Amino acid sequence: MMTINTTCRDCGSKNLVKFLDLGNQPLANSFIKPEDLLQTEQRYPLEVYFCTECRLAQLTHVVDKSEMFRHYLYFSSGMPKVSPHWQAYAQDVISRFLAKEDLVVEVGSNDGVLLKFFKESGLKVLGVDPAENIAKIAEERGVPTLATFFTEAVASDIVKKYGQAKAVLANNVFAHIDDHHGFCAAAKTLLAPQGVLVIEAPYLVDMFENLAYDTVYHEHLSYLAVSPLVRLFKKFGLEIFDVKIVATQGQSLRIFVSHVGAYKVEDAVASLLSKEDALGLGSIDAYYALAKRVELSKNKLLSVLGELKSRGKTIYGYGAPAKGNTLLNYCGIGPDMVQYALEDLPSKHNMVTPGTHIPVITRAFAEANPPDYYLLLAWNYKKAILEKGGIFMRNGGKFIIPIGDEIEIL
Repeated sequence: MMTINTTCRDCGSKNLVKFLDLGNQPLANSFIKPEDLLQTEQRYPLEVYFCTECRLAQLTHVVDKSEMFRHYLYFSSGMPKVSPHWQAYAQDVISRFLAKEDLVVEVGSNDGVLLKFFKESGLKVLGVDPAENIAKIAEERGVPTLATFFTEAVASDIVKKYGQAKAVLANNVFAHIDDHHGFCAAAKTLLAPQGVLVIEAPYLVDMFENLAYDTVYHEHLSYLAVSPLVRLFKKFGLEIFDVKIVATQGQSLRIFVSHVGAYKVEDAVASLLSKEDALGLGSIDAYYALAKRVELSKNKLLSVLGELKSRGKTIYGYGAPAKGNTLLNYCGIGPDMVQYALEDLPSKHNMVTPGTHIPVITRAFAEANPPDYYLLLAWNYKKAILEKGGIFMRNGGKFIIPIGDEIEIL
C-alpha cells in the first residue's frame, strides 16, 4: 500500500531534509459512504522533504498508485469556470504548435474535457488515464482513452499504432508521478521531433507567496519549480523552452518542453529561475520559515472558527476538494465546527469527507438551509464562487478564506 523513498526521485541524492509535517492523513479523495464509517480508515504520513542537491520538494511516503487512481472522484469538467480555461489552453497550443490532423495525447486526460476542444479543432486525440470509471465517461464523449498508466511501453505502443505526437499534455498529473525518469523517457519516445510536451501543475512559489499548503496531499508527490525541472529534463535530451504562470489551482506553472534545440528558449525561463532564487528556494532555511508560517495560519484559523462558534454562528464548508481535506485534517476541523460541506460534484454527494467525516451536501440543501459563514475550502476558485454567492452575501452571509498569513472574512 505504501513505500518510502530514501533518495530523491529526480537526482537520486540521499540528502533529503524534512521541513513540513501535516500529520497522518487519509487519502484526500477517499470520501466515505456513511454506512462504511465503522470500517478502519487508512492514514499515511503527510511530510514534505527538500532535496539539497537538486531543490525538488517532495513526499517520500508514496501510496500505491492503484489505490489512489483506479477509481477516482475528481472530474475535470465539474470544476467552476474550468471550460473557459481549457478552451483558452487548447487555443494557445493549437495556434503555436499544431496543424490539422496532428496527434495530441493527454496523460491523465480525466473525462476528456480538454481533448474535446482539440478534437473539435480537427486534431487527432488520444487520452491516457488509469481511472477506469472516468476513462469510460471520456469514451462516451467521443474521446478515445486508454485506461492505463503512462509508461515507456505504452508510449511505444501509441507510436506504433498512431505515430508520434505533436503535442503531449500532462495537466495536474506530473506532480502525481513517483517515477519522473520513466515519464520523461516515455514522453521522449512519444514526442515528434518538433513536438511539445506541456505540463501544468501547482507552482511551489504559490506556497511561499500565498501560503497554499493545502496543495500538499498524497497524490501530489512533488511540488514543482523550474530549477529542478531544468536539471531533470536535461538528462533526457529535453529542455524547457517556455514557461508561464496561470491562475488555476491558485497559482499554477505551465511549462513547455521539447527535444533540445527544437525551439528558441524564451526569456521567461530565466525570469522564473531568478524569481525562485530571490525567494530563497535553494536554501532549506526558506522552507523551515514556510513551515512556521503554516503553523501560525492554522492557529489563527482555529481561533477565528472557535470565536464564531462561541457566538452560535453556523459554518459550512464551500466545496469538498482534495486540498480542503488536507486543511481540515491538519487543523482537526470536524462536524462540530463545520457542519456540512457544499459540493456540486454529484460523485461526492451523500458521502462524508475523509478523516474529518463532514457530510457532503447538495447546493439545493445548502440554499434551503444556509449557514452564517462558508469556510471557502475551494479558495482557488474564489472569484467564481463569490460571483455565484451574491444572494447569500446580500442576505448577510460571509465567506472565510482559510489560507494565508491572515484569515480573511469577506
